[in-house]
Amino acid sequence: MIELRIARRYLWAARKEAHTAFLSLISMLGLAVGVATLLISLALLSGLQGQIKARLIASSPQLLVEPAGGNTIENAAEIEAAARRLGVREIRPMVRGIAWGANQEERRGRPLRLGSSASPRDPDTIALSRDIAAALGLATGDAITIVAPRTRLTPFGPVPLWKRYRVTQLLVPSTEENAPEATLDLSEMERLFGTTGPTSIEMRGAASQADTIQQTLAQEFPNVQVKTWKEINRPLFLALRLEKIVMFVTISLIIFVAALNLISSLSMLILEKRPEVGVLRTLGATERMILTLFLAVGLLIGISGTIAGNIIGLGFAWAANRYHLVPLPSDLYFIRFLPFTIERSDVIGVNVVAVALSILATWYPAHAASRLDPMVAIREEA
Repeated sequence: MIELRIARRYLWAARKEAHTAFLSLISMLGLAVGVATLLISLALLSGLQGQIKARLIASSPQLLVEPAGGNTIENAAEIEAAARRLGVREIRPMVRGIAWGANQEERRGRPLRLGSSASPRDPDTIALSRDIAAALGLATGDAITIVAPRTRLTPFGPVPLWKRYRVTQLLVPSTEENAPEATLDLSEMERLFGTTGPTSIEMRGAASQADTIQQTLAQEFPNVQVKTWKEINRPLFLALRLEKIVMFVTISLIIFVAALNLISSLSMLILEKRPEVGVLRTLGATERMILTLFLAVGLLIGISGTIAGNIIGLGFAWAANRYHLVPLPSDLYFIRFLPFTIERSDVIGVNVVAVALSILATWYPAHAASRLDPMVAIREEA
């Protein structure tokens, strides 16, 4: 393609003109810095989000089964059997609810989020979170009174359903928003809240199989709702995705500013090549050929800067993740170093934006060059 050959020749010859070469170099370096910065930032954000997602998968169930039209899962045994056939390795039926907890000796009380314990326990014992125990003034061995949110009929009328439990364990507060503040045996939770079965079933297994198992269970048991770990944590995932989009758009402004420099460098080149453009027009070059010629010049500068930015950005991200170049204090953070994860979609998006902005920035001066009057341009040389 003759336009591309002439574009390379123009760009190579521009090195002899100090001011033109300087502007071209600045444009190229600006694009390289913008591309490298965006790639490094996205790799860091992807690495941190990957750590968050991994911890969510480890801490939250891969599947959550809840009743669709009531507060109890009636056919829990059938659902558990079907899930085990599909490869679910751990199934935990649960009952959750809110009740009143009180320290009668000190006359302290507050609402509690109750949940069934993961393993069977003594029906007369309870496990409290450390925060709740401190708020109620309780320690292991003390007694707490739990008042259920329902009543029972007696010869004297309806009275609240309550029971005293012995505190046998203090739990570390959970980071989950709706985590239980106290746990009881499953049978005891069913008695307090008047359920004939679990109010939810947590299932753990291979996260990659969650969607397939969800579809099968939803078709076989239409009386329940089956959610995957993605749906359970959807608000957080949406926030993480929005964060990545905002960072991409914000840092892309660096590439935009660098691409604007192409206008200056290409305008200077066109000004110097006006006589040659006139000669090309008299030799039969069309406006379209001149437009393509200078677009190719700007594109060569843009691609060169983009390639340099890729080498710097991807190289730094790989080395920082491979050799742990950015350590973190382990006593303050849950990770020992900043992770960098290079995702193909991010790299493609950054390169497309950089090249597209380069083309847009060079369009106006290239279009202006194609509209030059060949006779006026040749007369300037004379």
